[in-house]
Amino acid sequence: MSDQYMYILSKGIKIFIGGFRQNLASIITLATLIFMYLAVFSVNFSVAKAVGSATDSRTLRVFIAEDSEPEKFKDTMIELGLNSDIRFYDRADAKQRVIDRAPDSKNLEELPEDLFPRFFELTSDNLTDIALADAAAKMEQTDGVKSVESGKKQNEKMQKIKRVSYVFVTLLTVLTGISSCFIIFNTIRLSLYRHHRAIMLYTLVGATRFFITMPYVAASKIEATLAFILAYLMNKFFISFLTAKLLAGSFFTLVTPGPWFSLFLYIVLMFITAFSAIFSVVTFLMGQKSVNEV
Repeated sequence: MSDQYMYILSKGIKIFIGGFRQNLASIITLATLIFMYLAVFSVNFSVAKAVGSATDSRTLRVFIAEDSEPEKFKDTMIELGLNSDIRFYDRADAKQRVIDRAPDSKNLEELPEDLFPRFFELTSDNLTDIALADAAAKMEQTDGVKSVESGKKQNEKMQKIKRVSYVFVTLLTVLTGISSCFIIFNTIRLSLYRHHRAIMLYTLVGATRFFITMPYVAASKIEATLAFILAYLMNKFFISFLTAKLLAGSFFTLVTPGPWFSLFLYIVLMFITAFSAIFSVVTFLMGQKSVNEV
């Protein structure tokens, strides 16, 4: 069994090296496709992570005007039944709250406190959603209140952003997988045409499809592995460049998925590669005529 696998591997390497010029173009094309997928996925992953901190749906944030005194709003909140948990955030507290919720965005610490609003954050477990919405509407009409933000509405907005991101990435994943299949299929098909006579001789002497197919599967896996490594390194460099240059001083930080996702993506690529290579060889053999029919 080990001799059989050694033959498949050695034959696959010979097939890959023999058509290296054509394989190089395929590797660059496939690497570019994977790189574009990884880059877009990294950006969407970062956005989803940035908006992923959910807020309790029973939470309200009441933003007050610059010249308003915080103490005068507490009585109004208590009268509306919003008295279970009330906390006031001055500008320093508001800044620290944002930093705590986005630990990867170290540049937030450099922002001046004047950019952050003063607000009350309050939670009420004894009110229904209707009563909470009514209380929020009344707070908005209170003098000195700039705006009222509902945790429920904020969560709905965040979920919409994440859903759009997931739909886009899912569609991109499907299209990338299909495109990878075509690239590998065509590369193997060109290699099969180059070895047309040798394959016909193999079939004449009774070689099995496994004997003919697996070396091409091995060659395609070598090609896909090199393309994946190149794309992975390109994405690392791309994210590092954006973080160090274009996003320097920004509160938004690009992050890449962990090694487990990269391993999962590589396994999926190997599955796609094997399927495309086998399908290419099998359909090629089915369409061949024997020497006696020529």
